[in-house]
Amino acid sequence: MRNAFTVLRKEFARFFKDKRLVIGTLILPGLLIFVLYSLLGSAFSETDKIAAVKVMNPSAVFTAYTDALSEAAQEQGGTLGIMFENAKETDTEQSLMEELKEGKIQAVVIFPEGFDGMLVPSLQNRPNVAVRYNSADSFSLRAYNSVTSIMDAWEDGMSGIFDINAGESGDISTAQEAAGSYYAMLLPFLILTFLYSACMGIAPESIAGEKERGTIATLLVTPVGRGELVVGKIAALSVLSALSAIGSFIGTFLSMPKLMGGSIGDMFSAYSAGAYFALFAVMLSAVLLIVSLISILSAFAKSVKEATTFAVPVMILVMLLGLSSMLFGTVLSWPVCLIPVYNCVQVMSQIFSMQFSPLCLLVTLLSNAVYIVLLVLVLTKMFKSEKIMFNK
Repeated sequence: MRNAFTVLRKEFARFFKDKRLVIGTLILPGLLIFVLYSLLGSAFSETDKIAAVKVMNPSAVFTAYTDALSEAAQEQGGTLGIMFENAKETDTEQSLMEELKEGKIQAVVIFPEGFDGMLVPSLQNRPNVAVRYNSADSFSLRAYNSVTSIMDAWEDGMSGIFDINAGESGDISTAQEAAGSYYAMLLPFLILTFLYSACMGIAPESIAGEKERGTIATLLVTPVGRGELVVGKIAALSVLSALSAIGSFIGTFLSMPKLMGGSIGDMFSAYSAGAYFALFAVMLSAVLLIVSLISILSAFAKSVKEATTFAVPVMILVMLLGLSSMLFGTVLSWPVCLIPVYNCVQVMSQIFSMQFSPLCLLVTLLSNAVYIVLLVLVLTKMFKSEKIMFNK
């Protein structure tokens, strides 16, 4: 038993004296899980946002009903979740549809003129209330569901003497826009996951593997500059990782239309050649960035296993950023394109949702180029350090 305790102390000493293992194994996973759940909580709290709904030809009876609902919700310490606002006299149905398309409002309720006078118990010529929304916008879709739920309850209370969206859906988005919104939520996450998985499967073996086998010493004494050596390794790893990821991406990309009941031809025709070129540029930028980062972790590690351990927390963070388009939607503001990895996700989301911004693409590619150069310089310095490369 004494020898067992000796081995136990030895293993504990080996682990806790290695700061890299302590940080990578004990601290980073918990920290990243905290960040993940915090962001998920923020995403779920967005369901509490107040939706703006404009009403054309407002009904006094309906206004009184929603005011009563709002007061009841406030008495219970909550909100109705919807703010009904009467349209201005200058507002037209077309201008309101444009506001809805731009996300300035989340739904439009259109009452027929003289609606209150039509509320008589009759089975013929029942008035129809139109509710317009944009299914490509998840916030608008939630608002539509809330509005129709309120109106259905009101209709039941009025003995069903009017209709809601009779014979029409009320959705102003096209089938392509709705499909694009679905692709924008899912594909950036899948692409980023494929890219990172491919990089993590190749990069650690190239650097940490050579350190573990002892062949790194032979490589470093060759008449090749350390900077050239780093650039060559990153270029080779990037090409191999990209080829591996592209194969997986193509399979996923081609299967998405089938998943949604569409055709591959429709999906290809939905995007221009420029959109595909932009997508390729963003993917290449993301591969170079990820390979550079994993190469630094591999150079810092003593073995392939340790390099993989270091890469796992980063993988969690990358996957979290990949989920951002699903959780928070597409962001069109260019300053977010200065955030590495997140910028790639947002530009891909813009491309798939047909809201592509050339400015965001340019800022993303330029900022990522700067980050890649900085990472290459850091890796070059690491290759020049005998303490790091030979684990002294």
